[in-house]
Amino acid sequence: MGNKSVEKVKRKAIFRSIAVVLVLIVIIASAAVLAAKFGPNAEKTESETTVQTVDRNEQPDSASPNSGNEVSQSGSGFPLSFPSSNIVDIEAVDSSIYVLTNEMLYCISSSGKLKFSEVLNYSQPVIKTSGKYGIVFDRMSGKYLIVSKSRIIYSAKSLDSSQIITAQIAGDGSYAIASRSSEAACILTYYDKRGREKFSWACMKDHIVSIDIASNGRKLACAALSAAEGEIETKVYMLDIYSDKTEWEYTVKGSAAVNICFVSSGRLGLLCNNANLILDPGKDEPVVLNDKYTSTLLDSYTDQSGYRVTLTAKFGSFSGYELKCFSPGGSAAYVYETESKATDIFCSGKRAYLLTDSQIIYINSFGNESKRVNLEASGLGITVASGRIYYYSLNTLYKS
Repeated sequence: MGNKSVEKVKRKAIFRSIAVVLVLIVIIASAAVLAAKFGPNAEKTESETTVQTVDRNEQPDSASPNSGNEVSQSGSGFPLSFPSSNIVDIEAVDSSIYVLTNEMLYCISSSGKLKFSEVLNYSQPVIKTSGKYGIVFDRMSGKYLIVSKSRIIYSAKSLDSSQIITAQIAGDGSYAIASRSSEAACILTYYDKRGREKFSWACMKDHIVSIDIASNGRKLACAALSAAEGEIETKVYMLDIYSDKTEWEYTVKGSAAVNICFVSSGRLGLLCNNANLILDPGKDEPVVLNDKYTSTLLDSYTDQSGYRVTLTAKFGSFSGYELKCFSPGGSAAYVYETESKATDIFCSGKRAYLLTDSQIIYINSFGNESKRVNLEASGLGITVASGRIYYYSLNTLYKS
């Protein structure tokens, strides 16, 4: 499972997922008419199966920053300030740290040196990573980049430059994109590491909110939101990339999906607004775990080995927090409670890191607090690369 892609879920994604459902009833009515025209087995035209890519393999491993978007350092190494705009997110690709803003993408080495920067000018930028590769995309324009630890491999656009709902990249560099379509609720497209389309599937009625690629590169999983008689429900689909078929599907009523991922032994981890589930497609009763929340879900993180941590507000308020760690098989490893205001979480196996507005709290594999490190500034997000912790404030990147 070491190559399984990593997906971090923020609280705003939860509310975005639920908000999408409000428009589903109207869209579903019109989508049924289009099913015959653009079903899963509809014939693809030349234009529908070609990705417009720009090869970036000749880009050097080290490039100077773009004019007007320099990185500011008080000395050598960290911290690094990005005065041009606020940081949207940070993610690790191998030992490098990618810093994403609306206007720019920066690649930073572990020693704090700028490897390269790229002008983006994205409206709604998102970055997803999988160990050695990353995908950076704009939800509005359909533009995206595939990156390694030191360069942009290539840039491209989604089919017909349509808006990207979500995307995911695998450890081998292959990736999948769910995009909006005038012919269906959305289209799920899978590409190999060279950007060649290998699979396309039309989701006629449901709106995909999360996708993942199996570590063996043979299967895709997606979670989609739907509405039945005014009730929110989540549809889970498992697709075979090579046979172009839907292998398995399952409906979770009364829950809105936030994140889906492959975990251990072909199982799926499904995070919803009100429960954390483990599903086993090979069983007649596929629900292995159904951990329902008694309070508000704030955040979650799933690492490359399938361990997941969830963060909820105790008693439905912001007076206290509960962090749960789950094994890939679905068993609860431990529960950690704190009164500290949490802004982000991260895990590596059973070890978890909780970022507050003033500290990083280290939690060992037994669920006990091992130490606290004071922050130089109020922390907004955290990631780990090669065993070192990085966090960011409004426009500054720090190394702990």
